[in-house]
Amino acid sequence: MIDTMKQVAIAAGQFMLGAQDDTDSTEKSNAKDFVTVADIKSQGILADGLRAAFPDAVILSEEDSEPDRAALYEPDFTGFVLDPIDGTYNFKRDMRESAISIGYIEAGQLSAGVIHDPYKNELYEAQVGQGAFRNGEPIRVSSQSSLDGASVATSNSYDGEAMARNLRRHLAIYEQTGVMPWTHCQGSGVLNMTYVACGRFDAFHHNGTKPWDNAAAFLIAQEAGAIITGLHGQTVTFTTDNFLMANPAVHDLLLEVFAALPDELLR
Repeated sequence: MIDTMKQVAIAAGQFMLGAQDDTDSTEKSNAKDFVTVADIKSQGILADGLRAAFPDAVILSEEDSEPDRAALYEPDFTGFVLDPIDGTYNFKRDMRESAISIGYIEAGQLSAGVIHDPYKNELYEAQVGQGAFRNGEPIRVSSQSSLDGASVATSNSYDGEAMARNLRRHLAIYEQTGVMPWTHCQGSGVLNMTYVACGRFDAFHHNGTKPWDNAAAFLIAQEAGAIITGLHGQTVTFTTDNFLMANPAVHDLLLEVFAALPDELLR
């Protein structure tokens, strides 16, 4: 299964590299939230490749209808979860900060995940209990143990109020500790999470992610040693939309900061 997931992710990535003319888009919820022609074509490449190998599998994508996607939230969901282009805003503007994500969920639990960044030619993969890899080499979270010098990411949101909460929560790190971490907000939650997994970032906090953002990235980060909890420290699943992901030491430091914040910043 993991080999097939990698093959179809690479095929979709090759399409992405030549698809800059396929950026015509249709709005979904607002002017920042849209689907491009390339999203739909990438979804087709992924779904067709997976279906050829696993004809009976359930395959759900960000670009499927909301009623279809409701199955993702069922506790016994089993199937593939696709994000054909994460970072669509970046893709449309040729920023080369986007990725393809394929997760496999078995009875509601993370089982396997693949993320492909075709611009950097990086292929991340994990299977539960077997570690995390980039281009075949093991990856681990960073060893950063303090906020001073830490690299911390948040991300954009299609919802203006949600984005304001992200930024206010991030600013609170400085207000609570007197330390302002090196800050990232490049617009691809999937890439943010792979960067935590491989140690480029020490932490990522965000509200508003979706199952197709998390299905592969949560597993890859966990297998690389990341701690993932809700913003209150609660247990998460791949359907959790608000979370803190970090190496163990920085996770504890940030969770202590967040514990002092009003609930409105932790949702």
